[in-house]
Amino acid sequence: MHATPEKTGVGLMGRLANAVTAADIPLITEATVRELWVNARQRVIGVGYERPDGTLEHLACDALILACNGFGGNPAMVRELLPEMRDALFAGHTGNDGSAIAWGQALGARLADLGGYQGHGSWAIPQGALISWALMMEGGIQVNALGERFHDETQGYSEASVHVLAQPGGVAWNVFDAPILALARTFPDFVDAEAAGAVKHCDSVQALAAVIGCEESKLIATLANTTRTWGQKDSKLAENRVFQRPLQAPYCAVKVTGALFHTQGGLDIDAQCRVLDAGGQPFPNLLAAGGAARGVSGDAVWGYLSGNGLLSAVAGGFIAAHKAAELVTHPED
Repeated sequence: MHATPEKTGVGLMGRLANAVTAADIPLITEATVRELWVNARQRVIGVGYERPDGTLEHLACDALILACNGFGGNPAMVRELLPEMRDALFAGHTGNDGSAIAWGQALGARLADLGGYQGHGSWAIPQGALISWALMMEGGIQVNALGERFHDETQGYSEASVHVLAQPGGVAWNVFDAPILALARTFPDFVDAEAAGAVKHCDSVQALAAVIGCEESKLIATLANTTRTWGQKDSKLAENRVFQRPLQAPYCAVKVTGALFHTQGGLDIDAQCRVLDAGGQPFPNLLAAGGAARGVSGDAVWGYLSGNGLLSAVAGGFIAAHKAAELVTHPED
């Protein structure tokens, strides 16, 4: 996947901020958009934004791109549209409050794929940190509070969020060993989580069971299954995961829960990222990209693939920006 050297959102945002500065683009901060101004021809003519002191200011526009992400920070919308994630922690920005959808509904815009989202089954608690799913893909396992595996970890970290939340207490433990720990330490997020105490180090199965709080015999049986299925399918698990090697002491364990990262549905758009009305026709100068618009993940959690959010944000933003520039230079009406 494409990534900045830091492999973090902070690194990406820093480079975007530098690009804005280098291009001498005015950037208004501490300004929360509260309203859109639209004329009788459905053309957006400006926005109203609120300052920290509560005052409302206005800015005219020739074209408008909605890039305010989805509705993951709106608990009421999550309960209504994503009921399986109603109890999930939200790991995104609280500003993702569904504003684009609300404005679109007021304008009569068409909505699409509102059931699509990115979940994650590996959110460390109580530290509130992401533990890379690469650990699972390289041979780590997830067990519940009883010491039992409950899903095929290789099927995707988004789907895993639902499986983890269905376990007792809505928690699970990521279990892995020294070779996987070495890989994990190449991820800055993991290094920070380990420094915060998220990673428990155990020199034996007995110590691991004590950390998890489960019966030793149950955990021994779980780990034995990964040993017996080395290079073959495990007939006792419906998911039939194939393990390339058994996990060996010393072990590491991280307590995690399922989290909601961001939603993948929103305003329906055409190939130029123009927002469509109820009849499927584009608004004259209203565009949407990123989480404000429908993406490519479909209408359910299992449609998400790693990078789909950045795909709709970066590629969608690129398309929307060029179309907006075209609309400003050559207005259609």
